[in-house]
Amino acid sequence: MTEQQSFIVTARKWRPLRFADVVGQEHITTTLKNAIRSERIHHAYLFTGPRGVGKTTCARILARALNCPNAIDCEPCNTCAACTDVLEGRSVDVIEIDGASNNSVDDVRKLRENAKYSPMNGRYKMYIIDEVHMLSTAAFNALLKTLEEPPAHLIFVFATTEIHKVPATILSRCQRFDFRRMEIDTITAQLRHIAANEGYTIDDESLVAIAKKADGSMRDSQSIFDQVVAFCGKDIHYSEVSNALHLIDLDFFFSLSEAVHTHDVTSMFTLSRQVINRGYDLQECLVGLLEHFRNILTVLTTGSTSLIEASETFLKRYAEEAAQFTRADVLRIMTMISQGEAVLRSNPPQPRIRFEFTLVQLAAMDSTVDLTTLLNSIGKGGSAPVRPKPVPVPTPAQPGASATASTPAAPTATPVPAKTIPLTTKAAVTPATPAPQPSLQSIASRWSAFLDTLPESLLFVKTAIDPADLLGVDITDTGITFRPRAEIIHNRLEDKLPQLRENLAAFYGMAVTVHLLPYQRQAGAAVADSESGETPAGGASSIDDSDELLPVEKAIMELFKARRAS
Repeated sequence: MTEQQSFIVTARKWRPLRFADVVGQEHITTTLKNAIRSERIHHAYLFTGPRGVGKTTCARILARALNCPNAIDCEPCNTCAACTDVLEGRSVDVIEIDGASNNSVDDVRKLRENAKYSPMNGRYKMYIIDEVHMLSTAAFNALLKTLEEPPAHLIFVFATTEIHKVPATILSRCQRFDFRRMEIDTITAQLRHIAANEGYTIDDESLVAIAKKADGSMRDSQSIFDQVVAFCGKDIHYSEVSNALHLIDLDFFFSLSEAVHTHDVTSMFTLSRQVINRGYDLQECLVGLLEHFRNILTVLTTGSTSLIEASETFLKRYAEEAAQFTRADVLRIMTMISQGEAVLRSNPPQPRIRFEFTLVQLAAMDSTVDLTTLLNSIGKGGSAPVRPKPVPVPTPAQPGASATASTPAAPTATPVPAKTIPLTTKAAVTPATPAPQPSLQSIASRWSAFLDTLPESLLFVKTAIDPADLLGVDITDTGITFRPRAEIIHNRLEDKLPQLRENLAAFYGMAVTVHLLPYQRQAGAAVADSESGETPAGGASSIDDSDELLPVEKAIMELFKARRAS
């Protein structure tokens, strides 16, 4: 029992006793020391910042420095009676109050009565009110007069993590000091110093893991350090730290990014099972994966690893991993991860399926073709960039197309009367060479000229593309894909597909594959049609009651010179 009582947690044992011992807050300690040196002591200070960054600690050091008779260079001696009384919490001149439990107007009235009396031992009487934002509105109002015109011997120090809850009338009467969130390097350096003095050996990966887990709080990092020591003993290694803190290893995230790079869907399911079996939080896993690709993005953007919070070993791996991705791909990947994390945040049913779906999406994603690079290549007469082929996965489903080239190269693919022509191959048969067609560069560079050559029967295609914006066009390596935004455009283009293919072949000198995507009716347009019961009809006349029409309906009526049916 005696041994158990003699143990002091690291956060208390290594609490700074002087301004010089406070790390990461030099902008505050320097200001306070200069104020003491020049005797410009304010009657009220407000310390704000995240938890565990030294707000209460600096308040106690300030109290000792002001009342210590043996202070040297504005630092308390910590050995005199005034200092030891504050350190042991029995000083009658330095009173600490918990704002969360003493938040009523009656508590403030008692404080005002006691504040009138002069200090017994030191020069100043100081009230340190922690979590001051928890005071009630009436308590704040009762404190205003004393705070504005306090006795000469009285100093207030308020500490809060939620500065926005403190009334402006209080803020205007205080000197405000904003404490910074601790950086990873600051925390790791302090923990390394503590471990060396306590006789522990710990590797850099473990220090970084503890610092990141603390999320900018020095006190939290020291509490986590105690937990790790209890689990690992004197010799602390990263593998044991990850088990003790239930952390997802960075190697796991590198495995995920490798599966994304190689389009390995099978590995995604295997890695997903590992997450489930180890009991990791799925949302936390996606957040970690998002940070992982953020680190890759910083390397691609800055060309260095200086902005990555990791050990030297993993910094080298990030530099190597970044070479496998492009910035456009990483941005798309991070968007998908963010969307998946947002879904899991809402606690959906079957979260495992949602998690696996996100990972499979990442693995199945095609590489991005940068539009700027493509246009520059076209302008210089170079070849268009080729999209890398994904690694095949077991039993892949071959997507069909709504329309294919009109002149096939070999009779291996037999056309059927359906809209899509599935391509099938047998293991024993050598795949036939696809029919030659213009390159992506050739189609894109002459697309505007082709639209100008369309006959009158196909002029609606050009008008629907621009300015009506009722027909989207995607020019890719596999041909031209049309995305109709109105049902009438889809139906009319479907009827004119054979003629359009003939015009494309005549203009480009060879067959061009054409895909027509099905029209997906929007909910708003469907409701409007059901309520109005009106259908555009052919005929040239002016448009009646155009204010009641949707923008898409107006564009269609103007495109086809239609009017409402009477």
